[in-house]
Amino acid sequence: MAVSWRNWLANEGVKHLCLFIWLSLNVLLFWKTFLLYNQGPEYHYLHQMLGLGLCLSRASASVLNLNCSLILLPVCRTLLAYLRGSQKVPSRRTRRLLDKSRTFHITCGVTICIFSGVHVAAHLVNALNFSVNFSEDFAELNAARYRDEDPRKLLFTTVPGLTGVGMVLVLFLMITASTYAIRVSNYDIFWYTHNLFFVFYMLLMLHVSGDDWKPYKLRRLYFIWVCRDIQSFRWFADLLCMLHNKFWKENRPDYVNIQLYLSQTDGIQKIIGEKYQALNSRLFIGRPRWKLLFDEIAKCNRGKTVGVFCCGPNSISKTLHKLSNQNNPYGTRFEYNKESFS
Repeated sequence: MAVSWRNWLANEGVKHLCLFIWLSLNVLLFWKTFLLYNQGPEYHYLHQMLGLGLCLSRASASVLNLNCSLILLPVCRTLLAYLRGSQKVPSRRTRRLLDKSRTFHITCGVTICIFSGVHVAAHLVNALNFSVNFSEDFAELNAARYRDEDPRKLLFTTVPGLTGVGMVLVLFLMITASTYAIRVSNYDIFWYTHNLFFVFYMLLMLHVSGDDWKPYKLRRLYFIWVCRDIQSFRWFADLLCMLHNKFWKENRPDYVNIQLYLSQTDGIQKIIGEKYQALNSRLFIGRPRWKLLFDEIAKCNRGKTVGVFCCGPNSISKTLHKLSNQNNPYGTRFEYNKESFS
């Protein structure tokens, strides 16, 4: 017999509408979080360090947080009894929907299991990348303390790691005890393991509070200085070192990006003096590759306006002016300013 769409909508319409809304929320939340950590300028260096693992771990965490918030609602008996027995839900269709609460509870549970697997796998990759890609320049961003640190230490000696392992174990017990075979053979096992949800949520709160990803805004100054000989850097080197040390102490290592270029060399390729070590690591031989530099800045500042200020020869000024007027695929606009002395 043919299906009556009118009857189908009456019996199934509200249920499928709610399912569609729930599914849309999950997809939207996952995608927006993924894009934030993949393209967000405040997470640029974390993304450079961790790659896809960062995006997947944070996106899956958003879906987990949503479903961990929803999964208890369908099994709140007092709330369900109140809604069924009151006039707050006048529609009979909506009242019938309350009878589907167990199905929604199971749906949220399956979703939590799936995305827990994604979340755990992504964090295992992150732990490895933290260790392999450790850099002294971004030590504050890194969960590892030194290069090639055993990733297992990150999992078993940190609050996010330990609470994450604890939640996985509790979730495993709850899942296995929820199978049909165990519920039929020994319902008490199902009942008591499901009451571990209290432990799970305590661990979840500790996990979230301990999982502190530090965003670094790229509202920064790119200081590019080109000189012919090494001695020309010395008159300004003390101030640059002072600024570098100041921003590191304030936990803002990216506020000033210093790049020094030595266009000619007589054999001396560093600024003499221990206190200039931070500058020597940013000293390059040759001339800046301006096009690549503009592309990097544009990528890190998508859709924003970046001011360009040039103080130097006309040859460099013309190059920077031309690059500032060119289109880029990131929607970044460069505003050119100059003070030329030749």
